[in-house]
Amino acid sequence: MEGAQMPQLCHMCEENADIKFKCVDCAILLCPRCRKLHAKVKTQYVHRIVDLKDKRAISSGTKTNRVISNRCEFHEDEHYIMYCKSCQRLVCITCIITMHQKHEMRDMKLIDSAEKTKLKQYQEKIDKIILPKISRKFNRFDDLMEFHAKKFDTAKSEIHDWNIYLKNTIITYLDDQEERFCEKIDKNMDEIKQNILPQLSKLDDIKTNLAGVRSEIDHVTNSKDFTKMIYIENSIESFLKDVNAQKITKRTHFFNFSQSELTFPKLGDLTFTAVFNLQCTQSIQTGLSCIDKMTAYTNGELLVRNLKLKNLCLLKTENEKFIKLQKWNFEVKDISVLQTGEIIVILFGKTDLRLVSNREHMPSKAIDDCTTIFFETAPQIPTALHTTRDNKVIISTVEAGRDWLPMDVPCKVEILVITAKSEVIFRFLFNKDVFCFPNKITSIGTDICIADSISDYSGRLVTLNNRGKVKWTYGDNEKNSVIIGDMVATPLNNIVLLDPCQSVLRVLDSNGSFLNIWELRDFKITDAYAMTISNDDKIFIGCGHDGSNLHIVEFRE
Repeated sequence: MEGAQMPQLCHMCEENADIKFKCVDCAILLCPRCRKLHAKVKTQYVHRIVDLKDKRAISSGTKTNRVISNRCEFHEDEHYIMYCKSCQRLVCITCIITMHQKHEMRDMKLIDSAEKTKLKQYQEKIDKIILPKISRKFNRFDDLMEFHAKKFDTAKSEIHDWNIYLKNTIITYLDDQEERFCEKIDKNMDEIKQNILPQLSKLDDIKTNLAGVRSEIDHVTNSKDFTKMIYIENSIESFLKDVNAQKITKRTHFFNFSQSELTFPKLGDLTFTAVFNLQCTQSIQTGLSCIDKMTAYTNGELLVRNLKLKNLCLLKTENEKFIKLQKWNFEVKDISVLQTGEIIVILFGKTDLRLVSNREHMPSKAIDDCTTIFFETAPQIPTALHTTRDNKVIISTVEAGRDWLPMDVPCKVEILVITAKSEVIFRFLFNKDVFCFPNKITSIGTDICIADSISDYSGRLVTLNNRGKVKWTYGDNEKNSVIIGDMVATPLNNIVLLDPCQSVLRVLDSNGSFLNIWELRDFKITDAYAMTISNDDKIFIGCGHDGSNLHIVEFRE
């Protein structure tokens, strides 16, 4: 039955499926007949053979550690003489007779030489590619950590300083208010004094005079002096007139302090700011008349296309300049590079992807002489390709005859994800329900970002998840309409879009949210057509003119 497991055979005779024992030291399964034979195999130690039914014996019978040398691990009186390709291990003569019968053997010296060569290749790859790449990433993340640490300290310092400033401002403001209030109260008190104190003084004088008159009345009454009596009477009537005349003509007012409601001032707001900045660090004259498509090659080299002159060039940096290493005289629609350095191209009028022959051994510059078929897409026509960071190739294709259809009409589109060996991993089919004309591809992790042209003057970015479902789109309405000339994904999963018509760079995050926009004229970049990102995370922008037509833009995340 399909999918059924093959029965386990004895590791010695490889015929009997009646497995009942296991040699813990040799890590092999045995049938009852081979159990006795295996126990007689001469070694420096006694074979510990346990019954498979005895689970406790199996779990406790761990294999003793031995130092691996040229002597056989299982038969220490014997030396390794061959390499068992079937089991991928070194074997001695006893191993071959007892455990590796009918297995495919290889000369140990040839295997040793091949392994050494392979390990040296790995060593060279580690030294030249992997370690420098890790160092660059380490430095980037170290810089990023330092950047965020500084931002952390700056934010906390600004909050503390603002807190102190607000406290001092409030104290100063309240002290000023208290002083103004007290000044008003003092002024009012002065007005009250000016109004009331003179009247108090006059009344005090009348009171003193009346006390004297009263004393005179006693004296005159006892003396029976009529003349004095008349005088005193007149004086009393005059004093009474003055007393009756003492009236408060103006009522005074007083201040009553009312406390305000206690409200706390707001310290401020704490918001997250997208960490992304761009800076043009170099502008280079390549000697080319136009760069309208490009991709990063190995070791700082660049592959660039000049569609006007119908050629593909390989450029290399030397003394802060780019020199031409190789030129292929044929037209390509798109270019990508595998991590092995192999160049993949889409040619006009072809329904396949081609590998470009190694430049050092290229006998001819004709298309059929210098390219071989890498992957066939017929009947669909390939439009764009992209190599991911884990060396997978993503391809977009459209139905035949699409070049003659209006671009704003949806068409049948197939998105394929294949290995570096041309094996299909995923195949996503869209039957005139999503795309009009996909012409650029990049990726963020397992998400696929596809630039879809709706017309010559409008487009959008469609992002698919790893199941081929639309995750989000950007630029599909008038509010955020965009023409995508090219795009790259940064190591921290931001997407940079090149809009050649507006001459700007737009940056989105991994969820399609807009982060920022840069005017290319601020970088002194004109007629930008193409863009790529290098292995050391520098963005290269190519332009459609001669002169300084290659610019290096470094991003700060």
